[in-house]
Order: sequence, then C-alpha cells, then structure tokens
Amino acid sequence: MYPPQDPYGQQQVGANMYPPQPQGAVPYPPQGNVPPQYPYPPQGNVPPPQYPYPPQYPYMAPPMNTAPKNTQAGRAMIYGFISVVLSLITIVSQVGIAGLITGAFAIVYGIVGLNFARRFPHKPGMGQGITAIVLGSLAWLLIIASLVLRSKIGP
Repeated sequence: MYPPQDPYGQQQVGANMYPPQPQGAVPYPPQGNVPPQYPYPPQGNVPPPQYPYPPQYPYMAPPMNTAPKNTQAGRAMIYGFISVVLSLITIVSQVGIAGLITGAFAIVYGIVGLNFARRFPHKPGMGQGITAIVLGSLAWLLIIASLVLRSKIGP
C-alpha cells in the first residue's frame, strides 16, 4: 500500500512556482513582469466583458413605488374555488361536505382581504376578496340546497 499523502502539502504559491531544478542543469529564466495580453485594443464587434454578479448598491431597499401584496385575498379566492368544486361534488355524492369548511375560510379571508385593501388608495386585492366572498357564499348555498334536497328525496 501507498503511504497517505497530504494533497495540499506540495502546492506552493508565490515567487517560486517552478519545480525544483536538477543538479547541474541550466537555471530557469527569471520571472519578471509579464507583458499585457492585449497590447492593442480589440477590433471588430467584441461583446463587453461579462461579470459573474450584477453590481450591488450599498443597501438593497425595495423601490418606493411597489404596491403591497394582499395575500389574504389571494388565499381567500383559492379557498373559494376549492369550496365551489367541493360543493359541486356534494350535489352528486355526500363526500364534499368539506366545502362548508373551505367556504367559511373563503368568506373570512375575503373579509380580511377587503379590510386590508381599503387601507391603500389603489386597493390591492379588492376584486379577489369580493370574488372569494361570493364563491364561499355560493358554495354554502349549494351544499345547503343539496342537503335539503337529499333529505326530502331520501338516500
């Protein structure tokens, strides 16, 4: 077996970057200043140099004209769509009662989203909040109607 070797032990950084010279050999030329690689400016259509990262400013503050996001209204609208789908499943079978829960989430989050939107002049998420309230209410009505019809008709 070979003895373990230190992979970093042989590396040298600095002025002596040539390997050691054998005894009696002609010495290596001295390391002087290296001439520039491009003594003349490049000619033709040469793209500008590309940097690995874009330049950063002293602090990364958000721009002043960004509008606040109304995440409650967006979530409420998603709950509204899910509750309507589950209420349509309830009409066909008795599995979609979960539409009541998601419909309630849609209505509550829609009201919270509307209150948030009223604080700002451009009203972010106002349409999403209204849509969520309408879809959540529609889901509740569809589930209650399907349960009433099922109780009158029978299983």
